[in-house]
Parts: sequence; structure tokens; C-alpha cells
Amino acid sequence: MNRRRISGVVAALVAPLCWGATALAQGDPGAAAPPPEGAGTPAGAPAAEDAGGLDEPSPSRPPPAGKGAVWGVITDAATKEPLLDAQVSVVGTKLKAIADLDGRYRLELPPGSYKLRIWYEAYRPRRVQDVRVTAGQVSQIDVGLDPDQQAEEVIEVEFEPERASVAAQLLIRKNAAHVGDAVGAKEIAKTPDRNAAEAAKRIVGATVVDSRYVYVRGLGERYTNALLNGAPLPSPEPDRQAVPLDLFPSLVLSDITVVKTFTPDIPGDFAGGSVQVNTRELPTRFLFQASLSLGLNSQATFRDRMSYAGSGTDWLGIDGGARALPGEIPDYKLVRLGPKPGGGTLTRDEMTAYGRAINSSMATTRAFTPPNGSGSVVVGDTLKLGGEQRLGYIATLSYGRKFSPRANEALGDFDPDPRGGEPIRASDIATGSIRDQVSWGSFASVTYNPAPDHKVTLTGLHSRSSDDLASQADGNPSRGDSAFRDTLLRFISRSLTLGQLQGEHRIGTLLGGTVDWKASISLATSDEPDTREAVYIRDDASGAFSWDEGTLSGAHFFSDMSDVSHGGQLSYTQPLVRGDTPTRLKVGGLLNRRERGFNARRFRFKQRPGSDSMLLRQEPDRLFSDENIGAVLELEEITRETDSYTANDDLYAGYVMTDAAATRWLRAVLGARIEASALSLRAFDRYSPANPETNVESAKIDLLPAVNIIVKASSNSNVRFGVARTLARPQLRELSPTLYQEGYSGREAQGNPELRRTSVVNGDLRFEIFPTAGEVAAVSVFYKHFQGPIEEVILPNGGRGRLTYVNGDVGHVAGVEIELRKGLGFIAPLLREVTALGNLTFVTSEVTVDPEASAGGVKIQSNPAHPLHGQSPFVVNLGLDYTGESTGASARLLYNVFGARLRRVGSQGLEDEYEQPRHQIDLTVAQRIGEHVELKLAGENLIDAPVRVTQGKANDDDKIVSQYNTGTTVTLSASYTY
Repeated sequence: MNRRRISGVVAALVAPLCWGATALAQGDPGAAAPPPEGAGTPAGAPAAEDAGGLDEPSPSRPPPAGKGAVWGVITDAATKEPLLDAQVSVVGTKLKAIADLDGRYRLELPPGSYKLRIWYEAYRPRRVQDVRVTAGQVSQIDVGLDPDQQAEEVIEVEFEPERASVAAQLLIRKNAAHVGDAVGAKEIAKTPDRNAAEAAKRIVGATVVDSRYVYVRGLGERYTNALLNGAPLPSPEPDRQAVPLDLFPSLVLSDITVVKTFTPDIPGDFAGGSVQVNTRELPTRFLFQASLSLGLNSQATFRDRMSYAGSGTDWLGIDGGARALPGEIPDYKLVRLGPKPGGGTLTRDEMTAYGRAINSSMATTRAFTPPNGSGSVVVGDTLKLGGEQRLGYIATLSYGRKFSPRANEALGDFDPDPRGGEPIRASDIATGSIRDQVSWGSFASVTYNPAPDHKVTLTGLHSRSSDDLASQADGNPSRGDSAFRDTLLRFISRSLTLGQLQGEHRIGTLLGGTVDWKASISLATSDEPDTREAVYIRDDASGAFSWDEGTLSGAHFFSDMSDVSHGGQLSYTQPLVRGDTPTRLKVGGLLNRRERGFNARRFRFKQRPGSDSMLLRQEPDRLFSDENIGAVLELEEITRETDSYTANDDLYAGYVMTDAAATRWLRAVLGARIEASALSLRAFDRYSPANPETNVESAKIDLLPAVNIIVKASSNSNVRFGVARTLARPQLRELSPTLYQEGYSGREAQGNPELRRTSVVNGDLRFEIFPTAGEVAAVSVFYKHFQGPIEEVILPNGGRGRLTYVNGDVGHVAGVEIELRKGLGFIAPLLREVTALGNLTFVTSEVTVDPEASAGGVKIQSNPAHPLHGQSPFVVNLGLDYTGESTGASARLLYNVFGARLRRVGSQGLEDEYEQPRHQIDLTVAQRIGEHVELKLAGENLIDAPVRVTQGKANDDDKIVSQYNTGTTVTLSASYTY
């Protein structure tokens, strides 16, 4: 014990070095400088100013902005003597503090819940549980150690930062094995964003297409996968595999993390990014939160909108049966004089009865548009059950209804000039709509900790959304055809239900090895009941409009899809080397089985031979009346042979990886993943089993190696380098031969069963520096090479051609990302509570398809070389953030713009279609009132720039394919938190 008694002279030299080591361990850029001054001393400890004659700072001084502080005195429990050089570490991280001459230590940490370990030679180590760190607050934790003649090995356990905060996200990012970016719940709360899709566009290199699909680094949804708490998610979309992130209300989010480099412990079916949605964490004390909001849209609220008779449960995003296929409709094909399963043929009277049963109103009405509204409630707590047992729970319920306009919508159609000149405008279409969109969800999670080293969590989630649309398009062809009027009534409901059970167990007898496991089951559904369309053509001679007997005119479309996914994951992490150069070995596996079923039935009314054509001039509400069914109109089922399919998509994976620190500044994450995928798709004629089926079978085994090198350039900066191979598999709709068409004037589309998967080689280089807890600067360079990219092409099929998919030859993507988050207090003291935010992404890409390529033996018509679909050459996010700690006020100003991105390939010499840059400015202002109430005013899309798609990359007013405004939305919300 005598060696701990150091003379005052030596202490005077050692103490500043101890403070410097503490600062370095915490990533303080000013570690070499003397610590700032403060006041106050711990009870029973020597005064700071008397420590060896030094003028040292008080460890109880206020923490830096965005952090909290923990300090205390480490003493001998028996003698109460301070223990110089005692180590206080935040377990699970590399953060630690070293006690000074008086046994004092100090840690500055992001908000969250931590576990501390105190160690000193010849003493029993001690662990302090549930250390709660709050931004702006200082906590004192004094610890007494008991002498022990037997040394105990240091044990590392997990730590749980509050993932929702900015500082915690940056801490997780700094220590991560991969390149990634994230946005936490506290960041989302400062924006107008209502769901995960809207929040994702704030992430570096991410753009959101169609308000629900995330594109990362300009790569489309096929190059992005989605995980919920680490488990793969199914998609409720019948025509794509991408998960629409608007299904996840921001209320249930802890954070959204986009992983941009592959490590073997995550699924390898991505190239742009793996979007990882993490749900809310358990509160450490009782939590009750309720909120209400009211929003006004400049192009929708208080205006009349086109509507129609729906069901009484539309407000829940569920059709109550008003649109359902009538029960009297038999399960065989309805064709006049067609055969019946029991013998005989369908009679005219039977077809008339079925037609009247299926006949639903084609009439539209005008409806008042109320303000947008939403509400939510959250309740949670963590209960102590005795000893070290903990039981935590959290539950949320949210509901929202908004009206999304597409005001002043103009559509254009072009034909190629046979002489090779500028494209010729074929038609102009004027339309506009206000969609009635409902979204609601519930989320619950229960966690049981039987002991500090064991945790089991059960999570349940249900989310539902719907789009209800009534629109009318008035078309004026420039030459040839007559003017037309197209009315569309459409209701789509989507849902996602998920259950997940997961556990984490640390095994002390195996030197702190950790077992993680997950089991999940989910159901995604999509229901489109009774989509109706009626087209009227103008008689140029009389000027009267008559109903047109076209393919989709008078049509009734019913479809439903279910996608069931169930699976599990298991991993084991074994520490091999501890100390300043830790090494861990991780092995694991994944099993995911997915079953999808899709069914559609199509009906249409056509003119009964011999009926009076003048009756077709009646308005829809009179024409499609029961008395006209059988007399003027007759029913026909036009369900296609490929309108039903089933699919199984199974994935089996195993991996091994090591996370090794060769030195204190060099870390390598190496490993490989083997993925065995088995896909089978069966498209069949539901009415004629004897007809040949279309079967797609694919079984592949892929080795996906990955190397990630992290060089710790300094205590607060990293250089990251990664190389990996990943995959992009065809989506089920792209493989299915089912023929579908988007609207009366839309192009037909059909899958290609011959598609192959795409192989991608990825390279990334990033430098990142974290000056303080809430600041970051980073520069990234990336390159991706695609072999056999899956591309959209157009085949000749009369008129506008038919869209399908083929494997291109090669493709590449290269880009640069720049990110900065910096407090402005260095400019002037008045700006110390203002932070500048910004990220920029610059990308170039090209994919080539053999000009002689064909699908089904038919040569393609579309352009052979173009950028990747949805890839923007640049994306800019800029912002200013103000947080007044003392006043409770906060504000955030955001600006977003993306470069022109390919929307659809051109054909027959026409240029490709591009969505043009759109500038968006959002402003949010919030004020805390007392301890429990907060008011927030958010303005979204303040300049209401139009959404514009043009024929060709140039933003030419004469080549507009589509243009509309979405309006400015102002939302006032109030929340109560207890």
C-alpha cells in the first residue's frame, strides 16, 4: 500500500497528466491543454485548490453542451483514503477516467443509461449499475473499494446509450465497424417528419421517392434492404420488394440508421445501403406522453375535393365491405355462355344478376376537405422486481389522417419525330386530386432482465395505411384522337403486423462471450378492392361525350396480396484479447422463409350488342344503373391467365467475422458470409388448371467477403476503408409474367422469368472527425461495379410498347459525400446555442444494355445507356438548429434539393424521362412550457416548388410529362410528457 503514498512534488507533476489522459480517453481535442477551471469539491475530500498546490478545476463543473457529467471520489472502503490512478471505465466502450491525487474522477457522456466499472490493483473491482446521464446535469457517484489479495480479470459488458440523441448516435457511429449514418428520434422531433420515410431524407446520401421508398447513394429500392431491430422486413407492395417506410410512424422510432458498407453479420442483398429501423427503447422511469396536432395545407384544406361513396371504416384505413367482391360472385370465370363447373353454361340472366351484384357506383361527388390531424399516446416504465431483476414495458398508439393534393396537375405525352427532330406532343391532360390518406399504428415492447447479463425482449407492431383517391383527367390529343375524360376511383389498404422475440446473454464462464438470438414472424398485406375506371370520348361533330368501351373503361379490379415471413437469427461473440487492443470473434446464422400469394380478378362492362348507342351519353351515375345492366351494358370477366401467383423465397445464411485491434490505432473487421437462396414462383390460371403454368426456379449459393479497416487517426477521428461483395436479387413482380397496367393511358408492364441476380463490388473510403459530443465532419468516397444490373426496358407491343426487365451488361456508380455538423459558438458567444447542419452527395452512374438485347426473343426499343433509375447526380441537405437550454425554445430551418433523376427510360428514339430538381424549405419552431408541455409549429414545403417530370434531362417547359404542386403545410402540435 505504501506505493500509493506519493509525495506532493510528484503529485503536482502527475495530476495534470491524469487529467490529460482522461480527456484523451473521452476524445477531447484539447486533451493536452490544462482542464478548464471550476468550483466545488466532493464532500470529505481535500479542496481542489489545495491539491498539491495546484489550481485544478472542480470535477462538478457543468458539462459541455449536449452531454452530462458523472464524477465522484474513489476511496479505500476501510481507511477512506483516496485511490490515485484508480480506473473508472464505461463498460462496453473505450471510455475511461483515471482518478487524480484526491481520488477524483470525471466522465462526460452523451445522455443515456450506463454501467461503470471501477478497478484498482489489489482491490476487488466494483460495478455500478443504471447510471443515468442527462444532458446539462452533473451526478456524483462516490465508490469505496474493498482490498482483495486475489486479482480479478476485468469483465466487459454492454452499455446502452440513449440512441435517440444526437450525441449518442455520433458515439455509436464513431465506434461502429461499418460506414453508416443515422438520424435519431430527438432529431426527428425537430422536423415536420411524420414517419420513417420522411425522416430518412435527412440522412447523408438518402433520397425518398414517391414519399415512401428510400434510395441510398442514388441507388433504387432493389439495391436497398430494410431491417427492423436487425430482422428482415417483408413488403406489403404487390409489385415491388421494397418496404415502404411510411408504415412506421416517427413516434415508434428510436433511430434510423443507414449502413453503407457491408459486414458479414447483416444480410448482403444491398449495394446502396441497409436501412435499419430501430424501435423505441424502454424508459428508466415512468413515462406518459400524449400529443395532438392540426395541420393546414394551402392546396387542400377547406377546399372541395372529388370523392365518392366509400365505407364506414375508411377512417381506419380499412374497407368495411362496401368495395368487396360480392359474395354471390362464384369462383369461376364469368363469361356469357361460358362453362360452369357443375355442367351447363352461364345464361344471360345469370350474367345480368352477376353484373348487377358487381355494379358499384361510378359517380363522383364533391366533399369538404377538413384539416389534417393526428394524435398519439405513449406509456412505459421499468419496474424493479427484487434483486437485480428488471421488467420494462413501453406501448404506443398513433393515428393520423391527412389530405395530400396534387394540384394543377398537367400530364403530357410525346411521340418521336420520324425525321429525327424534337419530340412531338401527342396529348395534354389536365387533372388534379386530393388523396385521403390514413395511417395508424400500435407498438408494444416488454423487456425482462433476470440478471444484469441477461435480457429478453418481446416486441409487437401493427401498422396500417390507406390511400383513397377519386380523380378526373381531361385529355386533349394534339392530333388524330378525340378529347377524353377519364374518371378513376381507387382505394388501397396496406398493413404490416410483426412479432419479434429476442434475447441477449453474457456468459461469464466463457470470458464474457455473448449470445444474441432473434425469432420473428410478420405478415404484410395489400388490398385493392374494386378499383373503378370510366372513360368518355367526345364526339367532335356534336361535342357530346359518350362512354368508351375500352380495355379499362367500365372496369372493376379486385386484388389482394399477403406476404408471410418467419425466421430466426443466432450469433455468438467471443472476446479473444482484452485491454487496449481488444479482439472479438463473431459467428452466426440466419434463416428466413417467405411465402407470398397474389390474386386478382378483373371485370368490365361492355355495350350489349344491339343496344342504343345514344344511351352511352348518360353520365356515369345513370349509365351504370341496375336497369341498364343487361339492357345496355353486360358484364364480362377479363381476368388474365397470369393474374394469380404464389412464391416462396427462402434465405439461409452463415458467417464468421473478426473485429481485431492490431494496435491501439488500427482496427480490422474481416470475414465472409455465405448466403443460400431458394426462390420458386408459380403463375397460374386459376380457372383452367390444365393451362400451362409459368414456373420460375432459382437456387444460388453466394460467398460474400468483406474487409473493413478503421485507422484511429486521433482520439476523435477515424479513417475507414472497406471493400465487399454484395448482391441484388430480382423482385417477385419483375419475375412474374403477370401483365398489369397503371391506368387507362398507362403503359403495360410484365415481368421476365429469365432474370438473374446482380453481383456488386463495393469500395468505400471515409475520413470522419468528432470535435465534440454533438459535432462531426466527414468526407466519403465510394465506387460500385455492377455485373448484370437489372434494368427497365421497353418492348414493341403496339402504341407505347410494353415495359419489362432485362439484365444489362455492366454498370457503375461513383460518388463523394460531405457532412458537417458544427456549433457556431466559435463565431460569437451569442451563437453558442446554434448549430449548422449540412450534407452533400455527388454521384455519377451509368448502366449499359446491349442494343441487340431481347426479352422473350423480342428486341428492345429503349435507350441502351443511361444512369441508374432514381439516381440523383447531387443531393443537398442544409440546416440551422437552435436549442435554448435556459428558455426551452428550439428552432430548425432545413433546405433540401436533389438533382435530376431518371424516372423512366425512353423508347423509339424518345429521350428518357427525368424528375427535375425540387427545392424544399421546412421550418420548425418549438417552445417548452413548464416541465411537461411543449408546443410546436412546423411549416413544410414553404415555397411549394412543383414536382416536375420532363422528356429529357433538360428542364424544358415544352417537354413536361408531369407537373403538379403538393402545397405548403403548416402544423401546430401540442404534447404533454410526464
